[in-house]
Amino acid sequence: MSEKQQNSLPYQELSYLKGNKQFLSFERALPIIDFVHQLKSRDYENEFSFLKQITQTREHDRLLYRSAQIQHLNRYADILPYVHSIVKPQLDTSDNSYYINANYIRGGNDEERKYIATQGPVNQSVQDFWHMIWTNNVGAIIMLCKLFDRQRIQCEKYWPSEKAIYGPYQIDTISRQESNKDIFESSLIMKTKEKQHKVSHYQWCDWPDFGIVKEDSYQVLDWLAGIANEAAQDNKTPVIHCSAGVGRTGTFLAICHIKQLLIKNDAQISIFSIVRRLREQRPLLVQSVQQYEMIYKYTIWLLKNLKYM
Repeated sequence: MSEKQQNSLPYQELSYLKGNKQFLSFERALPIIDFVHQLKSRDYENEFSFLKQITQTREHDRLLYRSAQIQHLNRYADILPYVHSIVKPQLDTSDNSYYINANYIRGGNDEERKYIATQGPVNQSVQDFWHMIWTNNVGAIIMLCKLFDRQRIQCEKYWPSEKAIYGPYQIDTISRQESNKDIFESSLIMKTKEKQHKVSHYQWCDWPDFGIVKEDSYQVLDWLAGIANEAAQDNKTPVIHCSAGVGRTGTFLAICHIKQLLIKNDAQISIFSIVRRLREQRPLLVQSVQQYEMIYKYTIWLLKNLKYM
């Protein structure tokens, strides 16, 4: 299998759904005026239930990357990456045990490997996390969780307060400040013997685990999505993560896609299609109907701010 095939959508043709009227109705992209007009008649519960039905099948389950040898590197035993889009850091060594629970995500225009969605690193995966950052020319990391929430560890603190060594990489934190509502912005420098690389790190602590944010936080959400999209456009791959790397991460990626799409006022919108495609690249992206509905609410907020309605 070629590298391109490995990172393509596994259900791109969707031949088994071509005759399904419900699928075609949800999947069809609508002009902005029609999208807005249909909002009152949308049944989010029904839509999201159908979305889960077609993206959490036995065939999807067969595509998960499973290995007993690396299970300790997964933060949650039931959150595994897909094989076809997995990020595989490869250090210059004969040891082939390196693994990261992460997937490449296509851009809104279907460009390959524009984003990386991943879990919050565990202690044993921090070195591989930084290798992923280095080898994918990552320019921005968007962290959507606290280190500790809901009485459990959400993410290992993978960046140093000042300086630390992770395998072949020295990481220097050259600045850290609270730049917005519950957002901590850091500038990091990665160094090897020959080169160095700057990474911007944004930690947003106001989005609860399994939860949503309200409209008064949409401006912050929009700002972070703009940072991620700009990095993707500049080929400085943005890494997006929360704790499991599926709920908040998937919701944020959908918002990135919506923001990119609505650059054009003649855009056509299908949030169902956006989320379905995301879920075909990393399992369970957008984890609840509340998060799914939040994407719609953000879209309306953005349409109003862009004066499209």
